[in-house]
Amino acid sequence: MSSVRCNVRNLFAPRLPSLRRPLIAPSTRRAASSNSLDKSQLEASGPVAEQLSATGLWIPRRGRRSAKEPKGDKTRVNVVSEKLCDDVLSYIGPSLVRHKGCDLIDIYPGAGLWSQKLHHFLKPRSHILMEPDAQLYEPFLKPLLSRHNTTLVPASGLVWRELSQILTPDYLPRQTVATPPRQTHRNNKLLVTANIAFHPKKRFLGFGSMANLVLYQFIDAIRTSDLFQRYGLVRMLIWTRYDDKAGLLPKVLQRRRKLAVDTELSCEWVNEVCGRNDPDFLWYARDDVINLSSDLATLRRMRQAKIKMPEGREPDSLKAAKKAPWQKNHEPGRVMPSFKRPYQEELRELEAEYKKNGFEKGSEKFQKMKKLQWRTNANKNRYGEMLTLIEDLDNITALRKSGKASTEEIERLEAEWTENLRARSQGFVDELITHKDNLHYYRQDPPLLNWDRRPYDSMVVQPEEFFPNMECSLLDIQPKAMHPLVRQTGPDTDRAGDCFQLILSSLMTQSTIPVSQALDSLMPGSADYIMPRWKSARDLNRGGVLANSPYSVLTPRMLNSKQWEELLELWMEWPFRPKFHELVARTQDEELDEDSILSND
Repeated sequence: MSSVRCNVRNLFAPRLPSLRRPLIAPSTRRAASSNSLDKSQLEASGPVAEQLSATGLWIPRRGRRSAKEPKGDKTRVNVVSEKLCDDVLSYIGPSLVRHKGCDLIDIYPGAGLWSQKLHHFLKPRSHILMEPDAQLYEPFLKPLLSRHNTTLVPASGLVWRELSQILTPDYLPRQTVATPPRQTHRNNKLLVTANIAFHPKKRFLGFGSMANLVLYQFIDAIRTSDLFQRYGLVRMLIWTRYDDKAGLLPKVLQRRRKLAVDTELSCEWVNEVCGRNDPDFLWYARDDVINLSSDLATLRRMRQAKIKMPEGREPDSLKAAKKAPWQKNHEPGRVMPSFKRPYQEELRELEAEYKKNGFEKGSEKFQKMKKLQWRTNANKNRYGEMLTLIEDLDNITALRKSGKASTEEIERLEAEWTENLRARSQGFVDELITHKDNLHYYRQDPPLLNWDRRPYDSMVVQPEEFFPNMECSLLDIQPKAMHPLVRQTGPDTDRAGDCFQLILSSLMTQSTIPVSQALDSLMPGSADYIMPRWKSARDLNRGGVLANSPYSVLTPRMLNSKQWEELLELWMEWPFRPKFHELVARTQDEELDEDSILSND
């Protein structure tokens, strides 16, 4: 993963002159891809895919291009399944009814199948298609362009200068730029859809995924009321590669970085309507008990709302939840955790083969099976110890909250718990703290992660429903009214929002140290003022922590959106807070990697 040293002011203060430039300069629109396209991913399924394949754009060529060869971006992924579009609209259609008759901004429509289906469902009063490869895709878009209220603009909606040209009365005569307090109201008469799915991934300005950069600026536009968010809170339906959504919609705490926090602060919901069946967190594993509890809670919400998933689209997690023999006392933090690991499937296969055919005791397969069985038993003992430590910490917290034990008794129990951990290996300690923090996320009401609050499960897609064959996700993003201080950006304000972006960036680069230590690292003396007054930081009902052990205190990565907002309020109340330019000077030399900025891992 590349590391970039950058001026924080340039990255996190979009109102500053350095970010007034378009996201993608026209001359660099075709950015370099991260790897090559596999020929096996060019299977054409259905008439739209066959028509795309017939253009010859994706045929590998060597040497110089001839004038007759098709011109276009061959990294773009198109939706080519009519059934997928129909299933999506039947699944979330009830929530889209409020947008019927709206103005529809359609960025990168490509082959236009999704655009046609959405147009037919919404019957928009105007439909603006921004397509940089207009010459290539115009034959595909003819059914739409034959309608009087549809306009094709041969420009990229990902170049902010070009997008701004259609955000005018000439194209949107019925839209009015929102002024306070209308900036915090939903605008149901404007809807944005975009397809930013690229395969291979496109790099831009040193970032591994241009799609992540676009998502970041779409979210940031909510805070600053820029782009189409100038008309109020505008809903977005965004197609991305399945792995580009992790920074926006993380499923484990390790992937919850700055972009995820910004999203929680600015969005009422981010839902994955459809996507890949496989779990997204193959490297970072979360307790299976938490995952199953989350799946069951989602199943209950779906049943209560009478949401029925289209046939053949159920993910494995939903199927498992329907079959789970769940009991009330079988809840996260109350039973031994378990974690899916790649070796477990290998062990199951070896044990099945041994049961059927048998192995020689000295054979390589037999030794491998025994080694994996030993590893499984060792992990069970490890996870049993983790459960005991979590229960002990919960009991200490309960005693502290109840007031039934003296301060001395609680301090003694906490010291024993701390010494117990100090005697363990660092690997065990790190694993326990990660599990503890994931529990902290999930036990809040509602759970901290957007994923654990999802109203429905994601429908499963197949690779051949896209061309090239790369599974994509559809994200449904609904902005919400943000805290007034977070919206204070630019030179004509008190810069509270700009300060917050610097504070958030700084603390999230030190996300595992005590939050008091992270604050003083940012500005000495700030913790002395903020920590005693930060009520939600010690309120268990609002995601706070009462424990004082160095292994269990509140850290920046544990903070929920309400706690971040209260932190900003206290920062702005602090009589000795630094001026904005002073805060920039303290943070601009910090070394931030790509993960810190865009959660692109």
